[in-house]
Amino acid sequence: MSSSLRGALCRIAAVTALVALGALDAGDAFGSGSVRGSVRLELAGLRLADAGAIVVFLKSLDSAASEVESAAEPREVRQRGARFEPRFLAVSVGQPVVMPNDDVIYHNVFSYSAPNDFDLGLYAAGESRTLRFAEPGVVRFYCSIHEGMDGVLFVAPSRLFATPDGSGRYAIEDVPPGRYRVEVWSARVPGAWAEADVADASSTAVDLVLGASD
Repeated sequence: MSSSLRGALCRIAAVTALVALGALDAGDAFGSGSVRGSVRLELAGLRLADAGAIVVFLKSLDSAASEVESAAEPREVRQRGARFEPRFLAVSVGQPVVMPNDDVIYHNVFSYSAPNDFDLGLYAAGESRTLRFAEPGVVRFYCSIHEGMDGVLFVAPSRLFATPDGSGRYAIEDVPPGRYRVEVWSARVPGAWAEADVADASSTAVDLVLGASD
C-alpha cells in the first residue's frame, strides 16, 4: 500500500471518528430537556427579596422519568468571624457539604431538623467536617457555643433544582423526559407548585407565584 493511500485512509478514519463522537454528543443532548421560568411574589407591599431564600426543584411523577442522581461536587459552609458563610445553601440528597472552621476558636455545628439532625461536636481552627443528607427537606443548623451563629440548608430530592436570580428567573438543565411536579420553596412565605411534561431536548416554561390566593 502506497504512503499516499495510507494517508487518505487515515484521514477518512479520523473524520469517521469525529462524526461518531458528534453523533454521541447529539444523542446525549437529545435525551434531556430543561425547565425554565420565573418566580414572582403576589403579596401587597412586598418584593420578591422579602420572601427570603428561594429554591425551585423537581419531583418525578411517573416511572418514565429516569432516576436522577444527586449532585456530586462538594459544597462548603465555612465558619468565619463567628458566622456561617454562606448562611443559606441549597444542595441535593447525598451531596457532600464540607464545614471547615476558619476561626481561631472552637466551633460546634448541630441541627435538630429531623430526620436530618446531626451534631458534629467541637472542632478547632483548621479542622473540617463533611455531611451528607439522606432525606430532602429544610435543615436549620447552629453553633452550640455562639448563640448568634445560625444557618439554613435546603436539601432537594435530586440535582434537579435551581435558585432564582434577583429578578426571579431560574433554569433547571439536563432534565430527563417525563412528568414532574415543579415546586418552589421560600424561607418566609408559603410555597407553590405546578405540573410539567418535559420532552426530549426541549425547554418547558413554568412560572410560579408565591403568595397567590386560591
